[in-house]
Amino acid sequence: MVLVTHIDQSLSKKNIDQTMPDLAEFMTTKEAAKKLGFHVKRVPTMVRNKTLEGIRFGRVWLVSKKSVQEYLTKTKGMSKNDPRRKTTK
Repeated sequence: MVLVTHIDQSLSKKNIDQTMPDLAEFMTTKEAAKKLGFHVKRVPTMVRNKTLEGIRFGRVWLVSKKSVQEYLTKTKGMSKNDPRRKTTK
């Protein structure tokens, strides 16, 4: 039996150097969902669709506070089901 004690980093599929973003500029999907009035699972979809700006850091989505505020300003007075909300930037 062979015991592997070292994993070669060059063999890793995700050999990406990802640095931690400045957390003062971001909020969690839970915080964004609460502020926007959406379900927490909807927020990553909005980031992927480029309705909101954000990044995925590992398994966690971080949403730009600025983009949340811009979205709230842009959709002020609209109902949640208004088709104009679906437009991207």
